Amino acid sequence: MIDLTKTNTGLWREITDNCGDIRKCFNCNTCVAGCPAAEGDPPLFIRNLVRKVLLGLEDELLEDETPWLCVTCSACEEMCPMGVHPFEVCLDIRRWQSKNDETYIPAATAEIFETGHTQAVGQVQEKRKAVGLEAVPPTIIKFPELLKIFQEMLRNTDIVRENDYMFRS
Repeated sequence: MIDLTKTNTGLWREITDNCGDIRKCFNCNTCVAGCPAAEGDPPLFIRNLVRKVLLGLEDELLEDETPWLCVTCSACEEMCPMGVHPFEVCLDIRRWQSKNDETYIPAATAEIFETGHTQAVGQVQEKRKAVGLEAVPPTIIKFPELLKIFQEMLRNTDIVRENDYMFRS
């Protein structure tokens, strides 16, 4: 059982720089409905991440790898009825995790370097169309020239320089 008297009640303020007021999230699950990573193993459920942030469950959130499963397809952003910006929640949690554990290198990091995404976003075009979204999301997959710039930028970071065996392209 979790002792909520020993949690960081201000964690949501610490983490959420770009996603707006996540307190507006009422766990409707709409963001999950169009999320290809929600079908993964383990599944990415933004609502669970939001709940951990709002409850101040730092240890559980620090150990949670699911924010790194986000495929950055933006389906959740387009579908959230409350304007919570679920994709930005994932990014903010990733930043927070990295800041709070400098040795943490998520498995998805090499894939993000290689493709700009953690999953094969180009393979979910039919699913996106089925839920009324544009087949190709407005992300780096639509702009391959930006992937090269992104990779060059990452090559200048400590994580890539110090772990170059993981980052080949």
